[in-house]
Amino acid sequence: MMFRKLCLISLGSLLMVSFGSVSWGADRSWLLYESGQGDQWQIYLARKDGKEVKRLTDQGKENRYPAWSPDGNHVAFVSNRDGNQEIYVMDVTGENQVNLTHSPGQDSTPAWSMDGSKLAFVSDRDGNQEIYVMDAHGGHLTRMTQNDARDYSPDWSPDGKRLAFVSRRDGNYEIYTMATDGSDQKNLTHNPSEDGRGDHSWSPDGKTIAWITDRDMNRDANWEIYTMNSDDGSGPRNLTRSKSEERMGMAVWSPSGSEIAFVSFRDGNGEVYIMDRDGGRIRNVSKNAAYDREPMWSPDGRSIAFVSDRSGHDEIYLVSSDGTEIKQVTSTQTEKGRIQWKP
Repeated sequence: MMFRKLCLISLGSLLMVSFGSVSWGADRSWLLYESGQGDQWQIYLARKDGKEVKRLTDQGKENRYPAWSPDGNHVAFVSNRDGNQEIYVMDVTGENQVNLTHSPGQDSTPAWSMDGSKLAFVSDRDGNQEIYVMDAHGGHLTRMTQNDARDYSPDWSPDGKRLAFVSRRDGNYEIYTMATDGSDQKNLTHNPSEDGRGDHSWSPDGKTIAWITDRDMNRDANWEIYTMNSDDGSGPRNLTRSKSEERMGMAVWSPSGSEIAFVSFRDGNGEVYIMDRDGGRIRNVSKNAAYDREPMWSPDGRSIAFVSDRSGHDEIYLVSSDGTEIKQVTSTQTEKGRIQWKP
C-alpha cells in the first residue's frame, strides 16, 4: 500500500507527522501490530475506528516484533530480509528502514529505553541467547549478560534504571533484574518452579512486577499471575487463584496502575479479564465463546485492544474497560499479534 504524501513539521523539540489529515504528534488513536500467515508476516498501523490500515513493511518473508519508540516517531522491529533475524528501525511512516545489528546470529525482541536513546534485545551471536543493549542508531553495542544459560525477554523499568529479564542460569526459569550497565544482576523469584515464560511486566510506578508462574501447579495444576516487589522480589502474592490457566498480555497494568488486564480460561475458553491490582473484582470484559487474547490498554485507560477469532479469523477488537462496548477494528482475515497503542 502506498503512503500519502508526508509532511514533517518541527515545532521546537516536537516532531509532528501528518498522515493525510491526521496530526501525528497529537493523535493517539493508532494501533501498531504484526499480521501474517505462516512465514509471511508484516507490520501494520490501524486507526482505532478501523477507517484506515497502513502497511509499513514489504521486504523479506518475516517482519515481526514491532516496538514503538517512546516519542511515537519510530518503530523497531525484527526482519529476516537479509537471511537471518536482525533488528531494524524505521520511521513511523514506514520510510527509512535501517538494519541496526548486522550480525550473523539471530537477533530478536527489541525493547526501547524509556527515553528512546537505547534498544535492548536478545541475540545468540556469541553461541547462546544473551541480552544486549545498543544506542537507538545501532552504535555502542554492549553485552549485558555473560552466562552459558539462556537469558531473554528484556524489559526496562519505568525510571529507566534497571532491566528485568528471564534466565535459566540457576537451572530453571527465573526473573532477574540488573542495572542498565549490566551490573547488580539479582534473582527475584528464587523458586524451583518455572517463573519465567517471558510474561513479566513492571507496574507504572516501578515498585511491582507482575509475572506468570506454575509454583502452585501441585495445588491447581495451572499457571497463576503473581506480583512481587521489584527491588528484591519480596512479598510474592497470587492474584488469580484459579484452577484454569492464566496468561498476561504484553502490558498488563492499566496506565494508572490500579488494574491488571489478563487472559484466563476459567470460563472454558480464552477471555480478557480485568482485576484490581490486589486481585480483587475480577470481571470478564470480552464475553465471547471465541479465543480472546493479547490485551493492551489504551493510553487513557478507557479501553483495551485485543485479538479475537470470533469472526472466524484473527482480528483486532476494542472493548471499553467496563466491558459494555466492543467494536471490531480490522478485517483482513490474517493472524495478528503484538498490539501496541501509539505512546
